[in-house]
Amino acid sequence: MHDSESFSDFFHTATGNQPYSWQTRLASGELEYPVAEDVSCASLLIDIPTGLGKTAGVVLAWIWNRVILQRRDWPRRLIYCLPMRTLVEQTSGSVDEWLGALIKKYPKNEELQWLKNHSPIILMGGEEHDEARRDWDLYPERAAILIGTQDMLLSRALNRGYGMSRYRWPMHFGLLNNDCLWIMDETQLMGVGIETSAQLAGLREKLKTQFAAQTWWMSATLDRERFNTVDFIDTVAKSLATHQLSEIDRSAPPVCERIKATKSLEKAPIAPYEKAANLKKYAQVVADFALDKHRAGTLTLIIVNRVNRAQEIRKALAKLNPGFQVGLIHSRFRPLDRAKQEPILKAEGDRIVVATQAVEAGVDVSAATLITELAPWPSLVQRFGRCNRDGRCQDGGQIFWINLQPKDEKDDRVLPYTLGELRTATSLLSNHTCASPESLSKIDYEPPPVIRPVLRRKDLIDLFDTTPDLSGNDIDISRYVRDSTEVADVQVFWRKIDPADKEKTDKEWSRPDRRELCRVSITDIRKFAKKKLSIFLWNGLSEQWEPLSQQAIAPGSIYILPYSDGGYSASLGWTGNTKDLLTAVDIPEVNSSMPDALNRDPGCFLGEWVSLKQHQWDVETYMAKILDNLAMDSDLNETLITAARWHDVGKAHEVFQDMLKTGGPPPDPDKKLHWAKSEKSGRIKDKKRRGFRHELASALAWLQNASDNQPDTNLIAFLIAAHHGKIRLSIRSMPNEVGPEDETNTDRLFARGVWDGDDLQEVELSNGETAASCVLDLSCMQLGKSDSGPSWLARMTHLRDSKGPFRLTHLETLLRAADARGSKYPNTR
Repeated sequence: MHDSESFSDFFHTATGNQPYSWQTRLASGELEYPVAEDVSCASLLIDIPTGLGKTAGVVLAWIWNRVILQRRDWPRRLIYCLPMRTLVEQTSGSVDEWLGALIKKYPKNEELQWLKNHSPIILMGGEEHDEARRDWDLYPERAAILIGTQDMLLSRALNRGYGMSRYRWPMHFGLLNNDCLWIMDETQLMGVGIETSAQLAGLREKLKTQFAAQTWWMSATLDRERFNTVDFIDTVAKSLATHQLSEIDRSAPPVCERIKATKSLEKAPIAPYEKAANLKKYAQVVADFALDKHRAGTLTLIIVNRVNRAQEIRKALAKLNPGFQVGLIHSRFRPLDRAKQEPILKAEGDRIVVATQAVEAGVDVSAATLITELAPWPSLVQRFGRCNRDGRCQDGGQIFWINLQPKDEKDDRVLPYTLGELRTATSLLSNHTCASPESLSKIDYEPPPVIRPVLRRKDLIDLFDTTPDLSGNDIDISRYVRDSTEVADVQVFWRKIDPADKEKTDKEWSRPDRRELCRVSITDIRKFAKKKLSIFLWNGLSEQWEPLSQQAIAPGSIYILPYSDGGYSASLGWTGNTKDLLTAVDIPEVNSSMPDALNRDPGCFLGEWVSLKQHQWDVETYMAKILDNLAMDSDLNETLITAARWHDVGKAHEVFQDMLKTGGPPPDPDKKLHWAKSEKSGRIKDKKRRGFRHELASALAWLQNASDNQPDTNLIAFLIAAHHGKIRLSIRSMPNEVGPEDETNTDRLFARGVWDGDDLQEVELSNGETAASCVLDLSCMQLGKSDSGPSWLARMTHLRDSKGPFRLTHLETLLRAADARGSKYPNTR
């Protein structure tokens, strides 16, 4: 059977609908590329009108090719990037439904079964309660669907992942830049995210990846000029095709019905408010107008530009008591509370929903009446797509737009846009009375030129190093993720905590479940901080929650607040009003572990004794399984197996062995074994050795044991040192680290609890060979060449530049995945 015919059956199984022609052509690879070449899955622009199934088209095209046809020339991971959090949950729900339907038809497809059990993976910060999906990065050889906002995904692709452990940044950097297909959906809302994604695509071509990574940019209002960035234009752009509706598509009845859908367009007789004090009056006028224009038995959708206006209109409607449901949709809800609002949007019968840009795109609803505030033209086009979406509204849809009439850029009514954008939209609206997709496509709109920060090659190279500066600060990537830090977000969660608690070790201080998190703009959290000082941020260096006053507010950070500070209403979302007090969140269980920190590895504690040789064997076994599935180059296979064999040799150090035994004796204390894991959590007795990193000792031992003709010596050393994400490009002592009191050698080097001249005992390796005992030499931590050879920094920067950051972190991730699985599932023999 022809692939396109099979795809139709497959698509119908997943969705219950027949695919549009453009969806079938996309899945079948029937594309016209500017450069004739045999390309199976290449980067692409997808320019399809709203309402014609873009999400289903791209997701099912990937599942069809990668999972059903098992085509290995399609990437292993699908990364679905969206501009807003509300779209993430909706997209995830759709993918979950499609996978559930498909597994019934293909019950013996092992990869599809894996995908159903482990995807979609939502990346939104906080702790994922589903363990199968939480540990997705431990299975780099398996198919996966990841869905998240541009904040969460682009920050990870830049090695500075928001809302996650900093020590896991390189793993996500490696996996999100290798062997993946990025879907950038609703690009008109992404701002600088488009330029950043284009640059990443171009830099992957120039710096090379271990496995190919492609990007599909998708929108009903694509601006191709946005992609002409310095490293994109001379690489990916040369063969970049645009996938559009064909004439056959346009003539098909379902498509024609949507494209020609009747939607009247007129200016609403509503005067804008001029001062913040008049906001309640404005909200009341909008609420009255909405009730007057509401059609019985249908949905009326009100879209405004700011959360506080949406909240005031929702309160005004509630006071009018219309006799039917009134919903509120915006991005400042906790997921549990937002889940109570969203069903109103898709219910049947009479209802009014007040929303922000959260419903501007990707939401498959069809309102009979749409009332919208003035917005930039591309945003208005998307909003109009929520009215009479399927063309089946009796008497057509009706759209009313509110002219905000801002005076200047400082006017509150302009935000979050610019005065020029709103004036251009006003001019275009004034000349039109019909908003059907067909009519809108004929309007000549020229986007205003905008100068945005562009990620350069040097910027990306600098981001490879994840070590914070001496003050604990990191390179700020927010300018590459969102257009302005003023609209960037942080996340907050509330617990029953005592701000005066000095220890802050109670379970209420543990890391959050992502269902607790609420997104708040940096501007709003700054205003809130002026009212209250009991806002805390986790510091992984000091391993404690610190008051906000001690640290700058950074995009993507997660803060904890006491319930008593308020600021949130379950029915309205974030308000910043201290009188809005919360009650405990209804979450089945709170993760009792603290966030990750420099001197702790919470994922490595097993609760049982495991010998060092057994652990080496376990990691080597998992490494071999991963490599077998990836079909890697044989030379690299040997390098990774060697790194797996040596990665924990440093655990033979007496400091580590003594630490394991502080929790209790091993099962056979008289037997001279080196141990990798202990039954109970131990602690290092010597305060001067606190923060001891066994992986540094392992890397030093490898460098001193490796033969002169050993290939990839420095690569193996890097992989060993980096397998917890805490020692990578540089070796240095940490702030407040105290070295040895050695009167005979006052210049004795020390770093991460390892001292120059430490003895490391002989270790039997998993393959029967022996790592000879040695005296650890830390001279490589100094700049310049020493008797032991080039410095660590010189070795690692050369390695980074020769391998490239994308390939190097991918290799790093493979060993870390094998080690984590070996720790989690020991005793493979």
